[in-house]
Amino acid sequence: MKTEQELELAENQIRDVQLDYKYRIADFSIGELLKKFVLKGQTPDLEDDAISSLIVPKYQREFVWRTKMQSIFIESIFMGVPIQPLFAFELDEDGNLELLDGVQRLSSIKAFVDNELLLSDLEELTALNGFKFDDLHTARKRKFLNTQLKLYIINENTDEGIRADIFRRVNEGGEKLSFAEIRKGKFVGNDFYTFILEQSNSDEFNRLFVSGKETDKLRGEKEELITRFYALSDNYQNFDHSVRGFLDEYIIETNKVFSKKMKATMKAELTKTLDFIDKNFPNGLRKSEKSKMIPRVRFEAISVGANLALRLNPLLKVNNANWLNSKEFKKLTTSDGSNSKTRVAGRIEFVKNCLLGEINSDDLTYDD
Repeated sequence: MKTEQELELAENQIRDVQLDYKYRIADFSIGELLKKFVLKGQTPDLEDDAISSLIVPKYQREFVWRTKMQSIFIESIFMGVPIQPLFAFELDEDGNLELLDGVQRLSSIKAFVDNELLLSDLEELTALNGFKFDDLHTARKRKFLNTQLKLYIINENTDEGIRADIFRRVNEGGEKLSFAEIRKGKFVGNDFYTFILEQSNSDEFNRLFVSGKETDKLRGEKEELITRFYALSDNYQNFDHSVRGFLDEYIIETNKVFSKKMKATMKAELTKTLDFIDKNFPNGLRKSEKSKMIPRVRFEAISVGANLALRLNPLLKVNNANWLNSKEFKKLTTSDGSNSKTRVAGRIEFVKNCLLGEINSDDLTYDD
């Protein structure tokens, strides 16, 4: 049993925190939401002053739902299944909104109403398979557009930290967003993380980046790797097993001292490392010429190890890269225990020491 003092402390804390989360609930028809909805990269239509905008921010993930997922969602609307509320931030006094959660749902609705989505794989309303919006009776189209959806609108004066926390709590459940996608929301406005996003789209990195999954490019894998490159290059010895916490803390602390000079230095370091890998390793960051992906542990080992070696010897040249095929390197870059402090440091230092000649590749073991 809790004491009266403990209960009072808990109640006071709940009341204090609740004051920070200011929002209102509004009901909008699908038709109204579509008039407001502005996809990422598009410019709001400012001619109609009576219609405020519902904007998809840059930190939101791309539209990744496949046709089946979109179709099942549209089927749910027709069936009257309760739809999870949308979340948005109020941007200004004109009522313009920034969509916090719901881009996949609204994008699916828009695709259907724009006749870009042909319904398929429906489980209950099988007669609608093969239908697009214009195939429906006029009355049914009106009813669909008149369907009400709930929108939680977070007050424009809400503190940025509270906004980031709401974003995290809304999107961390299940497998909605990757950690990299969550960071985009948590660190919106963070100059250093903006720099990371820029580097993930650089020509030098994309020349070496390979992923067999197209969704990796959309769901933050590239910026995840860039974040790891910088965080581990600067602080791998203090890695504490929690990758997520380690990377987030690095972003926060680096942003406090981030400057134009630091930006130029870090950009040059990444470019030099990637150029070094591209010129000296036949398969770049991949295991083989035919590999369709780059495991994170392999990326960390090679990129960070090479960077640390170049810091010690800027004129470094590779005479022998056979150690990449050694049993020792393979053991360090397997998934088992890949995020332990010992493994992280071990694989990074192995690559660095091999490049600097402190480990002789002839002393290593290889498969026959």
